[in-house]
Amino acid sequence: MTRPTGSTPRVRRVRAGILAAALGLLAACGGGDDDDDGGSAASESSTSAASTSASETASGAPGGGATQSGSEEQPAGTLAVTSVDFDFELPSTEIAAGDYTIELTNEGSGTHDLVVERDGADVGGTDTIGPGQTTSLTVTLEPGEYVFYCSVGNHRAMGMEVTVTVT
Repeated sequence: MTRPTGSTPRVRRVRAGILAAALGLLAACGGGDDDDDGGSAASESSTSAASTSASETASGAPGGGATQSGSEEQPAGTLAVTSVDFDFELPSTEIAAGDYTIELTNEGSGTHDLVVERDGADVGGTDTIGPGQTTSLTVTLEPGEYVFYCSVGNHRAMGMEVTVTVT
């Protein structure tokens, strides 16, 4: 006896499971224009206009984490960080201790923020920004190891974090 072709209950359950998993992934990766920053600290200031500077140009690389254009220490002052999809780009992951204005520019297609963490505690963070936007955070960095990460959704788990050494 031949079996009729078409959707059996088992095939429909498998298809429904695949569809549910795909929708779950889309929801986890999707961004919104809400102001909820996922529990990060409030930022010092935020602007909607994108700004660029020579220090923001770093070579891009696929995948999560950070891209650096050199390992030389950066003087205290302004630290330009660019988010491109699930990657942070910054001039160096080794910087001198001091007061910094960290400028985050979002050149990706989703929403992002930047949280500065030391020893498991948040030191500060920016507002969540959309594509083409820039925000900034002023923070004093003492010598030690810091983690810069995105607290939006599961971006950190997807590799959107970088360890920064302050000397």
